[in-house]
Parts: sequence; structure tokens; C-alpha cells
Amino acid sequence: MMEAVSLSATIAQKLEEEIMDGTRSLGERLDERELADHFNASRTPVREALQRLSAIGLVQINGRHGTHVVRLTLGQLLDAFRVVSELEAIAAEQAASRITDEQIAALWRHQQGCADAYEAENVDAFCIANDKLHGAIMEASGNWMLKEQARVARVLSPYRRHITYQPGRMGASIDEHAAFIRAIAAGDGDTAARQMRDHVNALANGLSDFLYFLNRTGRSEIIA
Repeated sequence: MMEAVSLSATIAQKLEEEIMDGTRSLGERLDERELADHFNASRTPVREALQRLSAIGLVQINGRHGTHVVRLTLGQLLDAFRVVSELEAIAAEQAASRITDEQIAALWRHQQGCADAYEAENVDAFCIANDKLHGAIMEASGNWMLKEQARVARVLSPYRRHITYQPGRMGASIDEHAAFIRAIAAGDGDTAARQMRDHVNALANGLSDFLYFLNRTGRSEIIA
């Protein structure tokens, strides 16, 4: 039994990574047989893995219509960004009063990773460093319930990645990162929360440019 649980968890993690990095397209149908072959497993742990991802909103299981990678509407995206901006603002505020010197140093290392990726024009590396930065702030908040709720925010990761591709977004993010890291390091929770909220909302504001890009390139399938 433990082996089956472990296998389904491993498949769920790998499939989540494929959704996050764009290997699996938004709205793509997920066939259990194909996934079983892909992960060299039986269909039972694959089915359990899909249930795990459904619980955090990354896939949608819809009976005879099959299972698909979740594709959010514009309205759903805006609602999600609103919630995530508040979650991350709370994390930044609490991190300001609880963070250690070692954790502050880690934030700056992740920020440097973002800067290096920006210089190299490597969006994938930027997204990885960016996820580590935001995750480290959530960890530094020390708020177990907040960290649990923030798992749901993973549903936005593919969209954040697409928005990051838009001209000027990486450079702007680096400046915004530096501002809220300084506020956290200074113990200024109110400023850290405000700057984090503005940072996440700036991504939501970038949706208009994102939609223009989709229309121009004919990739309107990404958002319903």
C-alpha cells in the first residue's frame, strides 16, 4: 500500500512539474493510458495522481468528458490573482517580523538568480528562481495555515510563466523584488505587505498585454 501511495505522489509531482513548465498545455486532455505509458506505471496510481492534482485545482476531472489541465477564464484568473496577492502580502508582513538573517541571505540569493536569468534572457531559469524566492518568503512567515492555503496558488503558475514572457516584465519584477526584500529585511511589515501586493497585482495587470499577445499569435486556446 505504501509503495502505491508513494508512486501516485511521485507521478503527481512529475505531472505537476510538466504543467508548470508548459510541457502540458493549458486545457490539454490527460489520457490515463497515455500517462501510464509515459510514467511506466499502471493506471491506478495515475488515477490517484490525477485526483491529487484535481484537489489543488491543476486538473479538472469531468466524467465522460475526460480529464484536462485546468484552463481558467479571464474572470477566474483575475479572482485568483486577487486572492494570491492577499496571501502573499500576509506572508511578507509576517516574514518581516519572523525572518532570520540566514533566510534574508537566501532571499537575496534567489533574487540574484532572477537577475542572472534576466541577463541571460532565460525565462525558465527566471521562473524557477522566482518560485524559490516567493516560497522562501512563505516559509519565513512561519504561518502553517497560510502555507497550506498557498498550495492552491499553484494553479496560477502556468499563467505567471506566460506573463513573464511579456517584454519588460522580468526587469520590472526584479526591481519589485528588491523593494519588498528590503522592507522584509528592515522589519517593516506594512511596507512589505503593500509592495508584495502591488507586485502580484502587477502580474494581473499584465493580463491585458498577455491577451493581446495571444490574439496576435493565434494562441487564444490558453484562456477560454
